[in-house]
Amino acid sequence: MKETPKTNGTLTKIEKAPVLADNRGLHFSDMESMWRFCTAVVNSGTFKDINTPEIALIRLQAGLELGLTPIWSLTNIMVTNGRPSVWGDALLGLVLSRRDCVDVIETFEGEGDNLTAVCEVHRDGRIPIRRPFSVSDAKRAGLWGRNVWATYPRRMLQMRARSMACRDAFADVLRGLGVIEELRDVEPRQQIETKPKPEIVLPDEAHEHDSSYSSDISLSIRQSDEDERRKEQNQQEEELELV
Repeated sequence: MKETPKTNGTLTKIEKAPVLADNRGLHFSDMESMWRFCTAVVNSGTFKDINTPEIALIRLQAGLELGLTPIWSLTNIMVTNGRPSVWGDALLGLVLSRRDCVDVIETFEGEGDNLTAVCEVHRDGRIPIRRPFSVSDAKRAGLWGRNVWATYPRRMLQMRARSMACRDAFADVLRGLGVIEELRDVEPRQQIETKPKPEIVLPDEAHEHDSSYSSDISLSIRQSDEDERRKEQNQQEEELELV
């Protein structure tokens, strides 16, 4: 609770709405309760990659929209290359939790460059979706031997096949959700440095602070005045001669 002074100098307590909870964790009813939770998460220091309430809020909201509880939203959601994404195991959990998911079958076929991870997703009332991803596919994409691929090649092949099959079979559920194991292999887009555009200046404004231009203008005006005076003097002399 927070106390604030009244105009008469006394203090009044501002009551905060309680945050309801059950066996699935907290239930948020408004933005304030979500923000309070995200602030507590940051202050706890538990999640080392969450250092601001804003980051926690994005991950929390993304997870809640997918049906995850608050803590597991923060655990499984990550913004990778500017795109909210989940770990491959969380993706599989989201699909298996659907009532219309009959089964997800993952196997390996072949050897060497022909080693292929296969994921087949069976959804009730739909044709099964089967997606393979082989060592040849990984080499063609420039993935083979890079980073985690060098350490856990079979696991990475499995994650690629899983992400393609699950997203194709449950596109309406996953809504284009990315998979961290897949997105972190994508080179982030380089920010193109844009040079500042030259300021548009009107012709008469361009010479407001130009001293040389001002001097030229002054000389031109003085010369014009001198020519006028000479012209008038010559006219007067001609009139006197006629008289």
